[in-house]
This record gives sequence, C-alpha cells and structure tokens, in this order.
Amino acid sequence: MTSKLLKFTGILKNGTVFYRFEGFENVISRWELPCEYLSGPHFAAWNGILLYSDGKNLFSLTQGSELSESAYSELMSIVDTGKERLRKIRIRNSF
Repeated sequence: MTSKLLKFTGILKNGTVFYRFEGFENVISRWELPCEYLSGPHFAAWNGILLYSDGKNLFSLTQGSELSESAYSELMSIVDTGKERLRKIRIRNSF
C-alpha cells in the first residue's frame, strides 16, 4: 500500500498554533473506496479537496485552509483510524 501524505505547515498567530493545509499525495478518490469504508471514520480525495469524517459529520479541507491544534489532532486521529479500517476491509474482502 502506498503511503498517504498530508502536507501541513505549522504557523503561530497571536501565540496560538494553527496548521495550514498545503495539499496531499496518494489519497484515494472517494469513488474508488468501498461504501463500507465511507460509512464510518474515513478520509478521501475529491476534486483536489480532502474530505474527512468522524463517522457523523463530513468535513472538507482545501489548500490554504487553517486548522486549530485540536482540529488538526482530530484529523490525524481520523486518518489513523481510517487507514486501519480500510486495511481490515480490504483483507476481509480479499477472501
């Protein structure tokens, strides 16, 4: 499996850390992902936009968008969970 890469730049504004989204590489298009994966915590690409979901709400991230430190941590958690879920789904569906 190809490594997914999300590019962020840490910035400091008035003493608060934010993360500016610079883009992504090797993120699978949502059209190429199994429906089962899209029904829970996941992340995917769509028309140059990063889509991610905690399983309840769908969020989008465009190049140049800024995330607070807590939103960035939540996104990284969703990415880790999504990678693991997709791996398990692919293993289960390969039989």
